[in-house]
Formats: sequence, C-alpha cells, structure tokens
Amino acid sequence: MNCLTVRDHLFSKLHVTALKPHGYTKKGHWVTRELGPLVHSFYLRASRFGNQEHAVFWIDAQVFSESWHRLVFPERPYRGPSEGPCLISRELGSWFAPPLKSFEITAQTDVDGMFASLSNAVENGALPLLAGMKTQEALLDQLKITREVGTDLSIVGLSKLLGHEAQARRYIQQAKQNVAHENELRFLELRERNIWKNAV
Repeated sequence: MNCLTVRDHLFSKLHVTALKPHGYTKKGHWVTRELGPLVHSFYLRASRFGNQEHAVFWIDAQVFSESWHRLVFPERPYRGPSEGPCLISRELGSWFAPPLKSFEITAQTDVDGMFASLSNAVENGALPLLAGMKTQEALLDQLKITREVGTDLSIVGLSKLLGHEAQARRYIQQAKQNVAHENELRFLELRERNIWKNAV
C-alpha cells in the first residue's frame, strides 16, 4: 500500500466524521474553523522523510489569532493558520494512552485501529479542550489556569489585547525570570517591545 495516500485518507476521514459536523472546513493538510477573532485548526504535519513504505506524521490542534499575531510578531505577515506562531498547539498524540510522540504508517499498521484511536483523541481530547477556547477571554482564562509550556506570550498578548495591561506586564516579567538561557531572554525582550510598541 502507499503509506502517504493512507495517511492523507485518514486525515480526510477524520475531518468528515469528527470535525466537519462541528463546522470545520478542509484545505490540504489544514482543517479550520473561524470563531470571530480566533481560528481553531487541526494540522497534518508530515515528516519530510516520509515515503510510500513508511509515513511519519503528527496532527496538531491549534488556535490562531490575527490580532494577537500582529501585536506580538508584527515583522511576520499573518496569512492565516500556518507553521508560524500560534496561541496554543497540542499534538493529538498527547491524548493517547500512553501518549504518542508521532504516528507511523507501514504495511503492518492496523489502519482501522489507528483511525479509531485518532477519532477518540479528537472527540474526547482536542474538541473538549477547544470548546473552552471559543473567545479570546475564555482562551486567556484557560491558558492562565494550565500555564502550558510555550504559552507565556499567548497570555501576555491576549492580556494586552483585552485591556489587562497590569496583568500583561506581570506575566512577561515572570516569563523572563523563568528563562533557561540568554537567547530565550533576548527573544522575550524583543516580543515585549513589540507588544508595547504596536498596541493600539
């Protein structure tokens, strides 16, 4: 069998059965749903080393925002969901038991079993998570509770956009205090300057 074709078919089937009923539309390896200033997405991220005999891939559940992107990353034009910055990103494999770091398809793969597991992760993991993130306010509340790795700038930018300036300053200071190395600090300082310079 052609593993790349099977991979794409699995993603299309996942869209039709689990995501399309919730208002998601598919274009290529992206399945998206617009909710005002936010865009929820599922992205089929494929390994560049995949071939017809062995396909390795990930599926990311993500949230994007044009206003947040323009505030925090003004030097990078926003073109909708892409492999660029997003507010939150969670691999579908994190909802598997035990968690999977990637998905692989070979001639020996139980494709039906894989699809059942993917559907379960979407319906019982990703969709419930995203259901609590339908507005900027709700997303910010969720991020503040979970404090997931890599979401500091999401919290800071959303806080600023929603008019919570003191909160934004508090969180950026905490993020800078918790950096692991100097390059990460320089990155946060640049984003911080953008946030206060570009805020309207």
